Formats: sequence, structure tokens, C-alpha cells
Amino acid sequence: MQKELSTAIQYLLLNTAVQIHSGPGIFQQAGQFPAAEAIDIPLSDEALQFYKSGRPFLNNFMPFWMAALIGRLLVVLIPLIGVLYPLMRFMPAAYDWGMRRKITRIYGELRFLEAEMETRGAHFDRVEAAERLDGLERRANQLKMPIAYASMLYLLRNHIALVRDRLKAPAPPSALVANEVRQV
Repeated sequence: MQKELSTAIQYLLLNTAVQIHSGPGIFQQAGQFPAAEAIDIPLSDEALQFYKSGRPFLNNFMPFWMAALIGRLLVVLIPLIGVLYPLMRFMPAAYDWGMRRKITRIYGELRFLEAEMETRGAHFDRVEAAERLDGLERRANQLKMPIAYASMLYLLRNHIALVRDRLKAPAPPSALVANEVRQV
């Protein structure tokens, strides 16, 4: 069969040829013709497949048009499902990572601010630190988070309030003495 001929038409022609010519005749026994033997024209891949295993599986149970349609859909859907299934399993984890990342980014800045407060001690600029805390709190309040992540957001706000309380509290005398000793 010619390569340009549609696969569907090739299967229909081969199926018709088998139905009409497969019976016994004067020159052949039953099932001997049509066959892929001793021919001069090269067979297409579909014809070779037909002679090896017979009609396509779906053609045994459905009308030809439906089997052809489902066969084409399977050719498209199987690779698509092969790509989409891992993505669908990865998407919830990626979404969770993205939501947590928003909060942990602010936590990182809060931790950095807190470390600066500890290292500088009494020489720390409290006004600038209060402005940075206000900025962090504003960013935390503007985060759009699903309800499942609300507890993390409330915890972040509480931690910001704790650092703000530490900032408002007077520096302990031991910290002042330790800073004076370091300067000497």
C-alpha cells in the first residue's frame, strides 16, 4: 500500500480484502489470501502490522469511525497524561513552598534585625529599627494567604510584636556594662 494513503483507509481496505478473499477458492486454501508473501510492492508499516496481528484491537469492539477516533485520542492523551501526572503531583508541593517562602522571607529579615540588635547593644538606632519593624509588619499584613497558612502568618505577626516589645524595653544594665567593657 502507498505511504501517502491514510492509515484509516489502509485498514479499511485490508479488512475488506480479508473479508472478501480469505475464503477458499480454486487457487487458494482458506486464509491463504490475502497475505504479505511474494509481492513486488513494498508494504506500509500499517499493512505489515495488520498481517502480523490482525485488525487493531479497538476495531474488534467498536465501529470503525469510533475506533479510529479513540485511537487518535490515545496517541495524544497518553503522552499528555505522562507529562501532566508528574506535574499535578508536583504542583501542591510547589504551591506550599511558595506560600511558606513568602513568610520565611519576612522571618529572615526579622531575624537579621534581631541579630543586629543583639550585636550592637546600646549603640543600636532604635528609631531606624522601629521603622524597619513597621515595614515588616506592613508587608506581613499585606500578604494574601489561604486560610491554611493563617497560623503561620499570625505567628509571624506575634514575633514581630515580640521584637518590637524588646526594642521598646530599656537595655538591661548588663548589656550596657558589656558594651562598655568591649569598647575599652
